[in-house]
Amino acid sequence: MGIDIKSLPKPVRAFFNGIGQVVFIENVIAGAMIYISFLVAGLEMHNWDFANWYTWRPIVFVTIGVNLANLVAYLMGADKDAITSGLFGFCPNLIAIGACTFSGAADAAGNWWTAWIVLIVGCALCPAIQIMINRFTNHFGLPGFTFPFIVMMWFFTAISFQTDLLAFGNDPALKTGMNAFLENGLTGNGGSWMTGFDWSTMGWSWGEMTSSHWGLFFINAFEEIYVIDGFIASLITIAAYFWYNWQFALKALIATAFAIGMGLIFGAGMGPMGLSLYGYSSILTVGALDTFCKSKINSGRYWFLFFLGLVLTSLINFAAPTILGAFGMPSCTIAFVLAGWIILVVENFMVDQAEKRAAAKQG
Repeated sequence: MGIDIKSLPKPVRAFFNGIGQVVFIENVIAGAMIYISFLVAGLEMHNWDFANWYTWRPIVFVTIGVNLANLVAYLMGADKDAITSGLFGFCPNLIAIGACTFSGAADAAGNWWTAWIVLIVGCALCPAIQIMINRFTNHFGLPGFTFPFIVMMWFFTAISFQTDLLAFGNDPALKTGMNAFLENGLTGNGGSWMTGFDWSTMGWSWGEMTSSHWGLFFINAFEEIYVIDGFIASLITIAAYFWYNWQFALKALIATAFAIGMGLIFGAGMGPMGLSLYGYSSILTVGALDTFCKSKINSGRYWFLFFLGLVLTSLINFAAPTILGAFGMPSCTIAFVLAGWIILVVENFMVDQAEKRAAAKQG
């Protein structure tokens, strides 16, 4: 007997849709699959140790954070359909796992409360920040994307520079909080960030790079979207893509392959490439284009914008860690946000020009 999704309580649909909306998927089953991937990723990162709290922390934090944000949005009088569609849950989803990722090293130092403060305060404030940002971007006909998540991460990172209460991703200059943390490994919890990855092979020697490592480069980007890592977990996320729409999934796979190609052409660092830090923003850019682009009926224009967006995303990805890292700030999904905004503005311009030419011919 099939599941009647519409019969599920609205808070349940809002929760799972919020998880899926991170990647522009409004589908309860796909969202549930991605939710399960968080637990699998936790297990992968901690040697399949079910007894380890850090194994469970991402999925616990997501459960608390997304539901808290949806409750706050409801109390603020936000549109109920928007809440049910997950539009107030996707940024808190990223904040919840970001609270784990960015404060992992801090936890090892004893500041276990950092992650909880970021989770509760960040997810409670996120709806208000999201409303403000969306009101501003709507004036330009643009969505806010994941910018509220980025703002909250920058906010807590900046606070950590000036207080002793939070120890949150405040890494040295020219390093982003997340990148430096990932490169150093997650210590103090019985495992490493990339469990089982042979770091001795992280060089440009083609002979040393095995196919399994390139598989990590290609596949892991799907889970890295959620600020978490895991090969099997990424496969589950890809399956969620295909459950939602196989064409959408294929475009996402093209995006991560393109990002790897750009990294090889530009000689990008193999460390970040091995962590799939260049692929996830490209996947998001393609998702945004597929969701908001008006030119899908014009295949030539759509595919032009598709590859232009991927090029822009890759280039911004290379530059952002240097620029933001100088201030000790993580780049998060900024490459996707900026590239997405640029592409949508360019598309509006192209549509306007095409309409003007059509009107001139008729006149």
